[in-house]
Amino acid sequence: MEIFVVPDLWNVLAQWGATLILFLVIRHFVYQPMNDFLAKRQASIASEIEEAQKERVEAERLKSDYEQKLRDAKEEGAEIIERSRERGRELEKSASEEAQTRATAMIEKAKADIEREKAKARQDVQNETSDLAVMIAEKLLNDTIDEKHNDELINGLIQDLEKRHV
Repeated sequence: MEIFVVPDLWNVLAQWGATLILFLVIRHFVYQPMNDFLAKRQASIASEIEEAQKERVEAERLKSDYEQKLRDAKEEGAEIIERSRERGRELEKSASEEAQTRATAMIEKAKADIEREKAKARQDVQNETSDLAVMIAEKLLNDTIDEKHNDELINGLIQDLEKRHV
């Protein structure tokens, strides 16, 4: 075996040629498909990131919408409660006024009934008094009293009784 210090030109060219062919084969069958795969993967990841950002924006919009709807629902609930309270106060006031009106009407009716009964009682007392007076007068006088004289006596007795009771 001989060891050469200076390389043989044909050997160097053959090694360079083999390396070039190996490089081209590796580039064609390994490097290019690997680049294509990485490019597709990068595009896929970029697309997924973009989709995730769109979904995040949509989720934030939905969250904002739901929060607004919740605030609106709370406000509406508060308004409904306030309207119900106001309606309750109105009903209470109306019932109180109606009860007061009924009580006043009952009192007025009772007063009218009392006045009617008083008038009836006075009339009954006058009638009984006049009958009693006539009877007493007839017994005292033992005479028949004429109608005109009878009326004068009765009216006098009635006036006398009214003065005493009033």
